[in-house]
Parts: sequence; C-alpha cells; structure tokens
Amino acid sequence: MERKTKPFEEDVGEDRISKLPDNLIHEILFFMDMKFAVQTCVLSKRWKNIWMSLPFIKSRCTSFREGRVINLSETVNRFLNFVDKVFELRDESDIQMVRLGFAILNDTSVETLNRWILAAVNHNVQTLSMCVNYYLKSGYEIPHQLLNSKSLKSLGLMAVGKCIDIILPKSMILPQIKMLGLVGIAISNLEFQRLFSSCPLLESVVIKKCDIQTSNQSNIIIDSRSLKLLVLIDNRHTHIGSADHSLSYTTKIYAPNAKDLTCTGFMREDFSLENLSSLSSARFEMSSGEEDETAETYFELPTEKKEVLAKRMLKLLGGVQNVRHLSLSSGFLEVLLQAPGTLYRQPLQLCNLLMLELEMRFTRGCLRSIAYLLKISPIIRTLKLKSMESNLADIGDDWEVRLSLTGMISHLKFVEIREVEGCENELKFLNFLLRNTTALEKVNLFFRSTGDSLSNGRQVRRFKRNLKVLQTASSSIQMNFI
Repeated sequence: MERKTKPFEEDVGEDRISKLPDNLIHEILFFMDMKFAVQTCVLSKRWKNIWMSLPFIKSRCTSFREGRVINLSETVNRFLNFVDKVFELRDESDIQMVRLGFAILNDTSVETLNRWILAAVNHNVQTLSMCVNYYLKSGYEIPHQLLNSKSLKSLGLMAVGKCIDIILPKSMILPQIKMLGLVGIAISNLEFQRLFSSCPLLESVVIKKCDIQTSNQSNIIIDSRSLKLLVLIDNRHTHIGSADHSLSYTTKIYAPNAKDLTCTGFMREDFSLENLSSLSSARFEMSSGEEDETAETYFELPTEKKEVLAKRMLKLLGGVQNVRHLSLSSGFLEVLLQAPGTLYRQPLQLCNLLMLELEMRFTRGCLRSIAYLLKISPIIRTLKLKSMESNLADIGDDWEVRLSLTGMISHLKFVEIREVEGCENELKFLNFLLRNTTALEKVNLFFRSTGDSLSNGRQVRRFKRNLKVLQTASSSIQMNFI
C-alpha cells in the first residue's frame, strides 16, 4: 500500500531562507556582526555575493579576538583589515548605515577610519555611528566630507575612556541630519554652537559625558526651533585659560518645539530654560556631586549653598510648567524648599502635570517637597515614588507645617511606592496622602526585601495594621501590598 505523505513532510530539507528576496535576507543579516554576515558566503552559490550588497556595515573589534590572551594590537589589525576589505569588495549600492566600534592606536588607524568615512559618504550613508577607544594624545580632525554630507541623517560619535578632542572643518552644513549623539567628546563652546547651527533640521540630540570648554563666563547656548528631544547627561565644563574652576556659566536652552527634555548632572550647573513651551515630558536627575551621597550629605550642606541650589531647582521647575510627565531625583527634592520664603510666595503652577515620578528618601526635606509639588499640580493623576535609602531619622509630627492641602488633591487616582520598609516616616506620609486625596482609587506598595526576614516581617505586619485604620478622604481605595 502506498504511504500517504503528510503535509508537513513535503518541505523537509527545503531551504526556504535562500528563496527569500535579497531585501528580506538583508533584514535577517542585520542582526549579526558583519564578520558573520560575510561568512554566509560559503553556504551556497545563492549566498556567495549577498553580503556585498548589504545596505549596512556593522562590526565591533571584540568580534576579532582570538584565544584567551587578548592582544589589542593584533585584534585591532584584524578588524581594520577586515573592514577595509568589506569596503573594497562590496558593490556600488548605497550604504544606509555604518556602525563600528574599535580602538585607535596610532596614526594609521586614523587614516583608515577617514578612508572608511569617505567611502561611506560617497555611498550616500544615512546613519553613521563610531564608538572608539582613542589612545592618541592629539585630537581627532573630522573629515570635512562627513560634516558636509547631503545624505547623512543620523550621526553618533562616542569615545570610551578619556574624552577625545575633536577638530571641526572650517565650513560645514548637514542639511538632512535629524539625530546627533556625542559621548565623551571634548569641544569648545564656540565650536559646539557652530556644529549645532550647521544642522537646521535637527530633532534629537544626546550629549553625554562631554567636556564643553568655555572661556571666562561665556554661556553654553542650545538654540533650535526644530529640536524635539534633548538629553544632557553628566557633562562637564572646563574653563579655558583659567585656573579658577569656580567660574560660573549658564546653559541656555531655547527649543520651543521640544517635547522631551532630560538633564542629569550636578546642581552646581545653572540652566536657563528660555523657551520650552511645547514640552510634555521632563526629567531632572540632579545631585550634589559627592560620591555615595546620602540624606546626611544634604543635611550637612551650608545654609547659603542650600539656598543657591534651591533657587536653581525652582528655576528649572519654572521652565517646564507645561509638562504632563515630570521625573525628579532625590537630591532635587532635598533642596527644593530650602530657599527662604518659598512657601509664602505666589507658587508656580504645573497646570498640565498628570504624572509625577520621583526617586526620593523619606526625609523631612523630600516629603515637604513632594507635598509642595502635589499642591502646585491641580490635575495630577499618578504619583510614583521609589525610596532610595532606609533607616532614616524621624521626620517629626510637624513636617507638613504650612503645607495644608485640604481640597487641593482632587484628581490623584493612583499612587505607587517602591522599596517600602514599613517605617514610621512612610506611615506619616501615607496618612498625609490619604487625608488629602479625595479621588484616590488605588495604592500599590512594593516592600523591600531584607536579610533579617523575621524582624522585617514583624515591622511590615505592624505597618499594614496601622495603615488600615488611617482615615481617608476618598470613599473607596484599593490598597495592594506587593
């Protein structure tokens, strides 16, 4: 009797991937290093030349390590020779993306890099991203062809380890670029502004761990009507020609169409948010600059310094009054209300704020700042807190003096607190919230896991019992202990 072939057996052994059109195979190969994409040429005649038409070149030096003992020079040479051959042997089709990561050990490496950049520009590259570990003492002069490319839409220059001094061409214009990322780059303030002004369509900018060098008290200016996203993370500022590193400077931001802003750094930095009228989301992660800062770090700050920092934080809030989503760090909260008379002045209003996310400590300073933020956010609906430190001093029973919110928190519906330990300060804050939130529907408390499970368990159980008997302004609240 003739055996019937089951439907799923008909295609056993069939190479379906090879039958796909080139563009789909390109998408599959996109997820691997170019080294391995090239190796597919041995699979069959169909695959022999596919890598030559790939619209991207992505590779990292680490893919060329051999053996357990790493010889950096030999690894880099293997990488350079490989990428050189890729550019030499690929066809004449356009390159959409070049993304490379390697070490620059000598002038030969620089010459090779520049040769790749020129080849990429000649093939109408749209996205170029370079991540390098730069071992030379001299700065890196960016080829003028790159910064005058008519096809480039996204540029990323990232340095690992020390900052790289970059030298820009005398003239540059990037008419299509929309995304710019600079990490670990050292550049003068004037050159930075010149680079910015050469990108008329810029929409997204990330500047991280860069050294923007200023002279005397010149300001750093970011001015763009096209900008939609700006991220400034842990940048530093060197004063050229001055040994006085206490000289002040201001970073001025004028971006009337920006939607998202992130600033991470030290409170000694002064920001002037000139026009961010379209901003919908802002994140400020500001710290004192001390290593391993704690609540004690802020408690010990001189009064004069606290006042200066408080005024800066209030100025930041004033520049983002239209946001719907706001994230703040614990340091920001610790100093926010330290300026004399803040509570007596006409407060600013966060009239559009819907969600407030805070890294905080259950200290008197942080909790008073949170209460203040709730007071000036009339339509806030969501509050998310993450506790950063345990075993803190008692905040006292008068911590909420002059912060009465009766009838003020009428839209808050959801509260989430992470890393709860069940302490008295947390209970006092929740008592304050429950008494003043008339529309609250749900409270999620995520408890911190500790080594002393027996002692912690008793504390948490006592905390839950005390919490359940607190008076609430809302008629129905779902309390979840997680």
